[in-house]
Amino acid sequence: MEDKRIKSALEIAMERAASMPGLTQEELAEQKEREYQPRGAAIGRRYLEGALKERDLQTELSKYQGQEGGIVKKAFLPTLNQSIKVESKSISLRALNGIKVVEPSADLGEIKKQIEAIFDEFGRQVKRQIRRYEALETERFQKLGISGSAIKPNLEESQAWQAELKRIQSEYDSKISELKENLPPV
Repeated sequence: MEDKRIKSALEIAMERAASMPGLTQEELAEQKEREYQPRGAAIGRRYLEGALKERDLQTELSKYQGQEGGIVKKAFLPTLNQSIKVESKSISLRALNGIKVVEPSADLGEIKKQIEAIFDEFGRQVKRQIRRYEALETERFQKLGISGSAIKPNLEESQAWQAELKRIQSEYDSKISELKENLPPV
């Protein structure tokens, strides 16, 4: 005799799941990757934004064990690695500190010194070029009949300066990228 009672949504879902072919190990692994990878990246972003302190990183990451923990860590490290850029010294150094917390055996002292030296060199280069471009803009203003001690060029509006700044950033980002190759594998 056929069961005439109304089935719950759970019962219907369980019947459908039972009738579906099982997932292969590879498909299960891919599913876990899709589920846990965003968690590792989110922990990395929260740390970089300052929402997580260095001392809380291990606790946060240790919430995930086994295969899930490996996936989370594997997504966390690239998030930090990718944030090491010449545009932000403080975020870059914070990222290095976070990598050191997660990979305590990694010797990052020399890399950190070299990255700091690159940031210092970058800062000096930018200052030199700012003075040069300000002089060029002042000269341009004078040719237009605009002069005086109150006139200060706004380099943020100068396309030439923006192009030069991008060129300098690119040059120093490539130097940092070379150093990042010595970081723990991601």
